[in-house]
Amino acid sequence: MTASKKYKFTKDNVDNAPDEQGVYALFDEQEVIYYGRAKGENVTIRSRLQSHLAGREGVCTKKATHYQREVTTAPVSREKQLLEEYDLVHGRLPRCNERIG
Repeated sequence: MTASKKYKFTKDNVDNAPDEQGVYALFDEQEVIYYGRAKGENVTIRSRLQSHLAGREGVCTKKATHYQREVTTAPVSREKQLLEEYDLVHGRLPRCNERIG
């Protein structure tokens, strides 16, 4: 996901995010703080980002400053891959992923 565009975590940008399934990363400036997935149907990248922005997913992710997103037909396995890669490099999960499990 490192090659994808980074967007400011604002209502306007989030409201224009894809209404499709996929994965996303939330950042605090340059640091990835959370990887998440949107499995499709009524759960889309846009709806998940809106939920984080509104604070419905907790204080940790509401503080994000930027996000990246990737449309994929395999969001569960792609999220797992992103988390495993992060753990391999940093020896831990992103700080907001650690808090939920």
